[in-house]
Amino acid sequence: MFLSALALSVVMSQTTAEAAADKSAAAAERAAVAAERAAAAVEKIAASLAAPAADAPTDVKAAPAQVGWVGSVGLGLAFITGNTQTLTMTGNLSADRKWDVWAIGLRASGAYGLANPSANVVGSTSSTTARRAGGSIRGDRSFGSGFASLFVLAGTEFDHVKNIESRTVGELGTGLTFFDQKQGDLEKLYLRLDLAAHAGYETHYQYFPQASAIDPYGVIILAPRAALTFRWGFSKDVRVSEELEFVPYVLAPTAGRLLINSTTKLNARLTERLSLASSLLVNYDSMPPNGGAGSTPRLPTDVALTVGVEAAF
Repeated sequence: MFLSALALSVVMSQTTAEAAADKSAAAAERAAVAAERAAAAVEKIAASLAAPAADAPTDVKAAPAQVGWVGSVGLGLAFITGNTQTLTMTGNLSADRKWDVWAIGLRASGAYGLANPSANVVGSTSSTTARRAGGSIRGDRSFGSGFASLFVLAGTEFDHVKNIESRTVGELGTGLTFFDQKQGDLEKLYLRLDLAAHAGYETHYQYFPQASAIDPYGVIILAPRAALTFRWGFSKDVRVSEELEFVPYVLAPTAGRLLINSTTKLNARLTERLSLASSLLVNYDSMPPNGGAGSTPRLPTDVALTVGVEAAF
């Protein structure tokens, strides 16, 4: 009896000791978790109060890089002498600059030509085969990703062989850029469509072969204009471009008159800045101004193929 009571007391004391040990372990575990959470909270508070002073605000946009003027200047020259004499000179200039969403473009071109098919005949004279020049300035403001833009343009030109004494125009329109792909400084593909209201004033006079007034002397220009600009650089050394425009006049006395101008150009790079350029210029005028009776009528289409050099800047 005594032995049984002693064994029972031993078992109960062991059970009580094990339960106390389990409670102590659980309490220690809970204390460790609470300490870990407190340390994490203190770390978060310290990080929020001690942000580095040198860090720039994340919502401030970097200023866009300013790009200088880029463009090209070209010159073509042909001279023949002997039994015939021919002199033809052509020149062109293009320059563009962009500021973020703004852009400005300058264009100028001209040609002068003389020819004397009877240079070996005493007293023969040369006749003018080309005397034209023109220039324009255009400002663009793009929107969104650059797909659409609004632009204004002002330009002036003359073509004395075609009886155009002067033509001054202004435009307001929109440009839609479908492709503008670049690889570094290389332009791979560019395609833009312009739709604009085209207005101005044109004066007429016959200079060749004899001077003669033309009636009407001046006409007001009002026309819609659609133009396509395409450039494709299929390698770093060769590029082809096309500029095509359509201008149908809508005001009397030249209502129904249609102007189509096309310039196709092929550039082959010779050096980093210098390239060989060949261009095909086509000008179509469905109602070219003609002089009075006995004057030489003007043909609707002029075509010029030139080869020269261009320097990029």
